[in-house]
Amino acid sequence: VAGLAVNSAGAASGTIAGNASAVVVFDVQIAAAVPADTVISNQGFVASNEQALEPTDQDGIDTNGDQPTTIIVGATQQLGIVKSVTVVGGGAAMAGGFLDYSVQVTNTGTVPATQVLLRDDLAALGGNASYVAGSALLDGSSAGVSVSGNVISADYGSVRGTLATGASTVLRFRVQIAAGVAAGTVLTNTGEVSWSTPAQTASSAASIAIGAMPGTATLSGQAWHDANFDRIADSGETNLVDWTVQLYRAGTLLGSTRTDTGGHYGFAGLAPVTVAADGYEVRFLAPGAGAATASLGLADSVFTNGQQRISGITGGDGSSVPGLNLPITPNGVVYDAVLRTPVAGATLTLVAAGSGVPVAASCFTDPAQQDQVTLAAAYYKFELNFSDASCASGGNYLLQVVAPAGYVAGPSQLLPATTSAATAAFDVPSCPGGIDDAVPATAQACEAQTGAQAPAAGIASGAGTRHYLHLAFSAAAVPGSSQVFNNHLPLDPRLDNTLAISKTSALVNVSRGQIVPYVIRVRNPLPVPLTDMRVADRFPAGFKYVAGSARLDGVALEPVSNGRELAWDGVTLAASQEHVLKLLMVVGAGVGEGDYVNRAQVFSTITGGAASGEAQATVRVVPDPTFDCTDVIGKVYDDANLNGVQDKGEAGLPGVRLATARGLLITTDAHGRFHLTCAVVPDENRGSNFIVKLDDRSLPSGYRVTTANPEVLRVTRGKMIKFNFGAALHKVVRLDLANGVFEPGATTLRPQWATRLPLLLETLTRAPAVLRLAYLAEAEDEALVQSRLKAVRQLLAAEWARAGNPYELAIETEVFWRTGAPVARRIAK
Repeated sequence: VAGLAVNSAGAASGTIAGNASAVVVFDVQIAAAVPADTVISNQGFVASNEQALEPTDQDGIDTNGDQPTTIIVGATQQLGIVKSVTVVGGGAAMAGGFLDYSVQVTNTGTVPATQVLLRDDLAALGGNASYVAGSALLDGSSAGVSVSGNVISADYGSVRGTLATGASTVLRFRVQIAAGVAAGTVLTNTGEVSWSTPAQTASSAASIAIGAMPGTATLSGQAWHDANFDRIADSGETNLVDWTVQLYRAGTLLGSTRTDTGGHYGFAGLAPVTVAADGYEVRFLAPGAGAATASLGLADSVFTNGQQRISGITGGDGSSVPGLNLPITPNGVVYDAVLRTPVAGATLTLVAAGSGVPVAASCFTDPAQQDQVTLAAAYYKFELNFSDASCASGGNYLLQVVAPAGYVAGPSQLLPATTSAATAAFDVPSCPGGIDDAVPATAQACEAQTGAQAPAAGIASGAGTRHYLHLAFSAAAVPGSSQVFNNHLPLDPRLDNTLAISKTSALVNVSRGQIVPYVIRVRNPLPVPLTDMRVADRFPAGFKYVAGSARLDGVALEPVSNGRELAWDGVTLAASQEHVLKLLMVVGAGVGEGDYVNRAQVFSTITGGAASGEAQATVRVVPDPTFDCTDVIGKVYDDANLNGVQDKGEAGLPGVRLATARGLLITTDAHGRFHLTCAVVPDENRGSNFIVKLDDRSLPSGYRVTTANPEVLRVTRGKMIKFNFGAALHKVVRLDLANGVFEPGATTLRPQWATRLPLLLETLTRAPAVLRLAYLAEAEDEALVQSRLKAVRQLLAAEWARAGNPYELAIETEVFWRTGAPVARRIAK
């Protein structure tokens, strides 16, 4: 019998009175040709106008699902397993409370079962509950029971041998629910048994909702991105995590919860409701959703489904109503064209292609889809209903995206659109299942790309990044004629300062005609590659690139030259890669002295925008030691004949110090010679003056300079200049003075001594000499002594000037105190 439907009266359908029951009994005969070990499974269902389809349950335990009734044909080992869960102490399962699990295994076969092993893995509880140490017992004993991590094992065979026909064994253990587990969280756990050789297995799962208790109803469901439109949460499809699920009744918000990492949610402890008009409603909200957030799909359940909502939900006493699901079907995501990550804050508008006028909000199943703003996941959706003249069926439409801060306005240039305002529209109605459909298997939908998420970073511009901005939609009955999916929209980020760049030169000071090496380093700090980059090098006027010198990572690569700019186009930087670019420049002959800055920067050859900051390397052009500098040489010599010229036999004077106007100090060597390398860079047009002064204090005792001091000479670029200084040992003429030579208490010489001065001057004119005035003092005042020496010195200088200054007369003074010190100093002691 393929199927059988009856009511309490035996008719095909009917009404069951309140508190009444109906029992269906029937027999089946196993066909003679059925082989041994065949498992026969059977399950019944009940449904009514008020009740959704409900299957029969072999063990009658709701927490482990609705199980069919099974038997096995022949004399073969066969075990049945039933897992159940109860709340310790009764009542509702609450955070911080305890649950008792029972895994019962029964030999349903006709022969004893061997190698029976029971296992339970608590990992599925996701950390929402933890094992209570020492609570696991097999038939009341810890023999054969072990716990390793999350896995509880009970080896019945090793302890008790075989499990007899019809006999049962029970594994019991306790867990504690974690504190803070949200109400409505469903805890699902699966027990497993294996037996015989080769091993056979069977399993049973038990679920309980936090907050659920007898006399109440529990609602649960799942939210995910239904990439293949089959309304089943398939492996690999993206679960909607941390979405808010709100529970309403009669328009009043009763509470809310959030989806877990698997997209699951649940509400427990609800008042039973059997009438749809008085039923519950759940609404799904994406994280951060607001008034400008678009609905992304129609909910899926046995109740009334709407855009991200389900209404008219009913659930009887102690019932668990699963399958209140949200399989969203967005048109695509808005993403970063470089990082390939979702872009939040982008505003999307659908406009008529001809006029550019936005279509009316009423044209969409959710009015918020017009001018929608993307959230963190960056999903978007436009679902036309063609209910207004601005959205006529068969019209052409343009997708417009207003980029948030940090992104370039307008369509992506890095990943250009397949259709745009400048091209013909993409005909969506003809796409599903056709050659333009990236996923032909979903024949009722048109996909631009194969992936439901933004293309990975390694996918270059092309089919893997295909997307449409200019589209033709139709209200035709053909499925998929009014939407395009996997139509992911890229936005170009502003790459300012994204790349790290530096420029250096091994030289600091250079001269004209010299070759200068430069090194440019460009590093991509991003975890994705950057392609079509342009490295530009701007050099100062007068510098010139040395052809053939450029090397990119050691490989010759000539730049494109444009005036004073060099460019290397088409450079690709892999994730975290660094390129090293080396080149040579030569300093032109017309470059003057000073600082010269060479600049380097990276640009995108597609967008033209800067991808890095500007790196600079500065070199200083200094005089060339051969062509620009003036070297200074010279000698300090013993001018024995006082003629101002070094004659044969006149030796140099060592250890004499000289100084320049710029503060350079020179000391003569053992032969009286000195040398300054590049002492001055004269003015290139008219030359410059250079001054050297001899420090006469550093001359040997008794020597005096016989030549000009300081010496000033005119210097010219590239020519050496010579400074010679003569010094000679002068004769010392001593004039002794005392108190008796002067008028009493005065500075005037007595007449008899004043008449002797011409004789002194005659002696001095015979040969250059040094005049030394020596005063022998005794009891006179110290100030008077100094005044007398000053007066005599001035008198002699005046007479020497009247004699025509035969040479520069040096006058020295010294005082000798007969008593060792002036009177005033002796008294002070």
